[in-house]
Amino acid sequence: MRELVANLAGIALFAVPGFALTGLFPGLRAIPWIRRLGFGYLLGVATVAGSLYALSALLEVPLRRPAIFGTAAVLTAAGLAGWIRSRLARRELRRGLPGRARLAALALALAGAGVSAGLIADAVAYPLRDWDGRMHWSAQARYIRHEGSVLPLAIIRGQWFINHPRYPVLLPVAQVAVLEATGAGEDDMFFRGLYAAFFPALLLVLYDGARRWAGWLPAGLSVAAASGIPFLTFFPDGGATSSYSDLPLGCFYGAALVLLLRGRTLPSDGIAAGLLLGAAVLTKNEGTILAGFALLAAALIPGLRLWRKRLWRKRQTAPIPPAPRRRLLLKGARLCAAASVMVAILAFFLFWRLQIPNRQDEMYEDFVTAGHFFPDVITRIPEYGGQILAQTFLTWDHWVGFWWAAIPLFLAGWGVLKGRRAALSWPLLIGFAAPLAIAWGAYTVHWHPDELVKVTWERFLVQGSLPLFLLLALLLRETLRRSPLARWSVRLARLSQ
Repeated sequence: MRELVANLAGIALFAVPGFALTGLFPGLRAIPWIRRLGFGYLLGVATVAGSLYALSALLEVPLRRPAIFGTAAVLTAAGLAGWIRSRLARRELRRGLPGRARLAALALALAGAGVSAGLIADAVAYPLRDWDGRMHWSAQARYIRHEGSVLPLAIIRGQWFINHPRYPVLLPVAQVAVLEATGAGEDDMFFRGLYAAFFPALLLVLYDGARRWAGWLPAGLSVAAASGIPFLTFFPDGGATSSYSDLPLGCFYGAALVLLLRGRTLPSDGIAAGLLLGAAVLTKNEGTILAGFALLAAALIPGLRLWRKRLWRKRQTAPIPPAPRRRLLLKGARLCAAASVMVAILAFFLFWRLQIPNRQDEMYEDFVTAGHFFPDVITRIPEYGGQILAQTFLTWDHWVGFWWAAIPLFLAGWGVLKGRRAALSWPLLIGFAAPLAIAWGAYTVHWHPDELVKVTWERFLVQGSLPLFLLLALLLRETLRRSPLARWSVRLARLSQ
C-alpha cells in the first residue's frame, strides 16, 4: 500500500499543477476536461521539473522539499488564477461527450484505462528492469539528489567516470522531485509511476487530436491500436514500464505538434507548445532536432492551404481576403511564440551544458561534420537496412503485427495526402519521419550500426508514435469514407428521409 500511495502522489505532484496551468491557455480550456488531463500532465512535468532544473542551475536553489512543494504550489496558483478569470472554464467542466462519441470514449476507457492500470500495478509490484534507466539516468538522479543540485561534483569534475555527463536531465530531476516529496529511501523506486503515467497522457492527447481531425470512430480505433502494442507499454527496453526517456520525449514532441496544428489559431497555444518543445529539449539530445522539425512541420500548414486554394496565383490581381490573412497572421504569431519559448529554454540548456566537461560520449556531431558523412548516408544502408526491416516487421512480440497492417492501410488511404486533409497529413508524416531521420544520421556515423539498430531503432519509433497514430486515424477516416459500408449508410440515410 505504501508503494501505491507514493507512486500516485508522485503522479499528482505533476498532474495537479499541470491541469491547473491549462487554465492559462484558452485553447486548452476549450478541450473537454478528460482529454485535457493528458496535456495537463505533460505541462506539469515540463514546468515543475523544468523550473526546478532552472532554479538549481541558475540560482543554486537546493532540490529539497521546500523548493519542490513551493514550485508546485506557485504553478498551481498561477493556473487557478487563469481559471478564475475565465467564465468559459466553468461551463466546460460541466460539458459532457457528444452522443456520437460514446463508442470512441468506450474504446478509450476499455483499452486505455485497463492498460494504464496495469502499468501502475507493474510500477508498484516490480523493481526497475531496464538497462539505461539503472545504468545512466537513475544513477545521475542519485548524484543530483545527494547534492540537491543539477550540477553535482561527480558530473562537473572531469576525473569522474560518468556516461553522457552532458545529457539533459529533466526526467532525473523529476525523479528526484518525486523521491524527495515522498520521503523515499535510497532503494525505493516511487518514481516508476511518473514514467507509467506518460502512456495514458499519450492516449488522451492522441484521442483529442484524432477526435478533432478524423472523427469519433477513427479516434477510438487509433487509441485501441496504440493500447495493444506491447513495446509501448510493458517492454522494459523503452516502454512505459521502463525509465527510458523515449516515451516522455515522444509525448512532449507529439503534444506540441498537436497544439501547433490545431485549426483554432490562438497565439497562447504557441506558448504551451513552446513549453512542451522546451521539455523535449531538456529530455534527450535529439529533442532539440525534433523541436526544430515540429516548428518546420507547423510552418507547412499555411503554405499547403495557400497552395490548395491557389491564392498565390491570384495575389497580383486579387489580394488575399481579410479573414484568411488574419488566420495566417495568427498562425505566424503562434509559431513565433512557440519558437521563442523553445529557444529560450535551449539557451538555458546550453548554459548548463557548457559547465560540464564531456567524456564517455559518442560525440555524433563530430562525425556529422566530417566530409565523408553525406556519401555514407547512402552507401552504408546495406550494413544496417536488413536489421531495421527485421526489427520492424519480424518482432511480433513487440508490435503484434502492427506494421504489417499499417502498410495496406496506408495504400488504401493514401488519398489523405491530398485534398482538404493534406495540410494535416503531411505535417504529421514529417513529424513521424523526423525521429527516423535522426536515427538514419546516427547509423551513418556509427562504427557498428547493425548493433546500434538492435537497441535503438524501436525507441526511435516510440519517439514518433503520436504523429504516427494521428496519421493512422486520418488514414482510417479516408479508408472508411471510401468503403462500401460508408456508401450504404449514406444511401440508407437518404432513403429514411
